[in-house]
Amino acid sequence: MTVTVAQKKRIIARDGGFCLLALNVCTGEAQTTDHRANRGSGGAGDRLDHPANLIAACSLCNGAKAEAHGVTRLDLIERGLIVIPDSTHEKTLHRAMETPVMALDGRLFRLTGFDTREQVTPA
Repeated sequence: MTVTVAQKKRIIARDGGFCLLALNVCTGEAQTTDHRANRGSGGAGDRLDHPANLIAACSLCNGAKAEAHGVTRLDLIERGLIVIPDSTHEKTLHRAMETPVMALDGRLFRLTGFDTREQVTPA
C-alpha cells in the first residue's frame, strides 16, 4: 500500500494544515505527509503507511528531518514526531499508535485515523 494523494490530503486536514515538524527551514504550511517511523527496507514496510504513523509536514521539513541530530532529533522524539523503530514493522506500528504527537499549540494527540485524532491528557 502506498499513501495516496487523497489520504495525504486527509492527514494534512486532520493536523490542521500546518507542518507539525516546525524545523528551522519550515514554511509553516503542510504540503505532504511524513512517516514518524521510517519504513526502511524489507517486507511489510507498507504497514507503516498507517495514519497513526503519518503527520502533516512541509516539503522542506520532510527532507530536513532525515538529517536531524543532537538536540533537534531529541526534540522531535519528545514531541512524538520521530518514533524509534522496534524489532518488527508490526511492533513499530504499535509503538506509533501508542506515542502521542504534540501539536503546535502544545496539546497532545493520539493519531487514530486519516481524519481523526484523540486529545491526550498529560499524566
